[in-house]
Amino acid sequence: MINEILLILIAFATSTLTAITGMGGGMMLIAIMPGFIPAAAIVPVHASVQLFSNSSRALFGLRFLRWEFVFAFISGSIIGGLAAAGISRNINLEYTPLIIAAYILLTVWGPKLEFRKPLKGEFVLIGAVQTGLSMMVGATGPMGQAALLRKGLQRDALVVTAAMMMTFTHLIKIVLFALLGFAFISYWQIIIGMSAAVILGALLGTHIRYKIPEALFHRILKWALTVLALRMIYITLS
Repeated sequence: MINEILLILIAFATSTLTAITGMGGGMMLIAIMPGFIPAAAIVPVHASVQLFSNSSRALFGLRFLRWEFVFAFISGSIIGGLAAAGISRNINLEYTPLIIAAYILLTVWGPKLEFRKPLKGEFVLIGAVQTGLSMMVGATGPMGQAALLRKGLQRDALVVTAAMMMTFTHLIKIVLFALLGFAFISYWQIIIGMSAAVILGALLGTHIRYKIPEALFHRILKWALTVLALRMIYITLS
């Protein structure tokens, strides 16, 4: 019972953080989940909770949404999700936390990809890669956010559009995990509790987005994610 309450509180905090900074909450949540629930359930449960977190964040700022990027992203997401669903059957999910940890460390400390010229079909490709990779590592939001940043979107438009992209990523993942046989019903209590918490967190974060220094949050977030990734590695290998 204590574990469930802690996860609900953590889900609220990470959703609030994402609504303020536009990134990091989903990664932080999935980095904390190992040790609280079985490894094979981490990505599907995380997808269910993040569906509510991202969709509520998008709805609270719907007037800023840039649909032209979202529609292209969705078409790629369907392709990437279907491709990853076939691959995931052959992966030992007990070691999923190691993949998640490696992805987090690469995202936080690895080089940023930059393109001199806009790529044709860029958001179709990003949708395919982000959703396909998300089937295995859970949180891949920074990929789409980086592309939106290059388009010159302001903070509200970037946060809301990225949230809508991830909404469809997680929706596709949930459908595919259900078809693969994952028993979501076994985790319905924690999913409902965490989902309610992330909606409240998204509402709070939307209201205080401009009241907290963004630079400070990004510095804290970078080191917090690093510590959490190392914790995941330790738990999995110990």
